[in-house]
Amino acid sequence: MGLNVNFFKNANSSVNLEIGQLHGGGVIISYKCTNKCKHCLVACSPERENRWMTPGESEEIFKLIKRRSVDAEIHIGGGEPFLNPDALLSVVEYAIKNKINLSYVETNGFFGKNPRKYSPVLKELYKLGLRSILISVSPFHAEFIPPETTIGAITQIKEAFGESGAFIWIPGFLKILNAFDQSKTVKLENFSSEILRGVSDMYYLIPGGRCGYSKPELMKKRPAHDYFITDCNRELLSTGHFHIDYYGNYMPGGLCGGISLCTYNELDKPVNIENKPIVRILFNEGIKGLFEYALKLGYTELTDGYCGKCHLCVDIRKYLFKTGKYEELAPAEFYIELEK
Repeated sequence: MGLNVNFFKNANSSVNLEIGQLHGGGVIISYKCTNKCKHCLVACSPERENRWMTPGESEEIFKLIKRRSVDAEIHIGGGEPFLNPDALLSVVEYAIKNKINLSYVETNGFFGKNPRKYSPVLKELYKLGLRSILISVSPFHAEFIPPETTIGAITQIKEAFGESGAFIWIPGFLKILNAFDQSKTVKLENFSSEILRGVSDMYYLIPGGRCGYSKPELMKKRPAHDYFITDCNRELLSTGHFHIDYYGNYMPGGLCGGISLCTYNELDKPVNIENKPIVRILFNEGIKGLFEYALKLGYTELTDGYCGKCHLCVDIRKYLFKTGKYEELAPAEFYIELEK
């Protein structure tokens, strides 16, 4: 039986979180995507709302980031940013205007067979001052995008940004995809069990979002109590990989999809979590506290277990979301999408 490291915190629970200097993160300009990837932390899909960050929203967010950081590394993502080139160009323009240290824009490379439309967009992004595009290469993306399309997108990016401007994440998967028909998508179950076992380490998977519900399973599952020894403070307070979406939700650096710790304009002072019981419990009692809280409200532990602390947290929050009582469970579409 593991020691609960949160034992001594229960008698002195905190209702204020001090969010430190922002070191690095992302700006989510939409949750709409061409894919519905089985590892997605924020449950993007083609069915998500066709809503995009506006120029005014992006400028206010970038002003906050500049105020709360010395030189934070910021990337722009989604969803799939290239689904709306005008919105993407606008957000990049405002990032450059506000002297943001913009490291890259993320894409799944769906546009690889359409250079006539997207090569000019890439060249315009370079002209604005962007110097790198991160292109996702993985078994998860290959379920929706044929390898030859991915290669085409990489070629377009290199033509616009130079050889070093294509940030391939992860290049090792290009060799793995060579074993398949380059013109067709590849189902996850068609990869060998050896590759699937290694995916979690190669791709640095976090078992939040859809990951815990993926078939075939991506990680070994364990009962809830196996995760009680750790707290959630590092994830909730981390500013090394935070995200701010177009609703204004601030997602902490632990990449806790579906948790809005606060809105970005609340970051200039301690964040009061007294009326955010899920965040308060996670901070003061960890996942053990949230599990026990949920049991009292009718939550039932999954019989086949959980592939990580984050999967357990997501499954509990998915249950609690249905009550409509928790403002920190945002955006709502995250939970609606996970039920589909």
